[in-house]
Amino acid sequence: MNNRVVAAFCILLFCIFNISSGGASAPIRLSASAQSYDPRLFGTWEVQTVVVDSDCKYVRPGLKSISKLNFRLVHGKLTPTWFGHEWDSVANDIFKLSDDDKIVWIRENKLRRGSVVWLARSKDIFDIKNHNYITAKSEVEQYLNGRYTGDYKTISYLKKL
Repeated sequence: MNNRVVAAFCILLFCIFNISSGGASAPIRLSASAQSYDPRLFGTWEVQTVVVDSDCKYVRPGLKSISKLNFRLVHGKLTPTWFGHEWDSVANDIFKLSDDDKIVWIRENKLRRGSVVWLARSKDIFDIKNHNYITAKSEVEQYLNGRYTGDYKTISYLKKL
């Protein structure tokens, strides 16, 4: 495979957390230098997602789903786990913090149904509204048996469980 194909297969899921305080709660702060995380981010979040735009014939605008996302520390690293309707994690590699509290998450998810394999790669931008509520805007590339089928955009509403 040439580098362009490899690069296309390695689209990053960017999670950019714009931190703000909500109500009387203190803002959730992520420390880039200390690699420390506010414990209020940890735990399980319910994720309600709606497709807002699509050029993928398999994913139509208005499609809604509910899933879960869990944040925890594994070997000192912030690690997310997404529980999404029989999709398996293929790559769930890195959370990186930049100087302005931005987090980058590299991941891929696949769904196998007999001889059919779906693969999804996303770029998500998360906005922490407070310690119980996050919104996320996502761009997703979809593949079917290794062939690109299009992309779509979603918005998600995350509520702490």
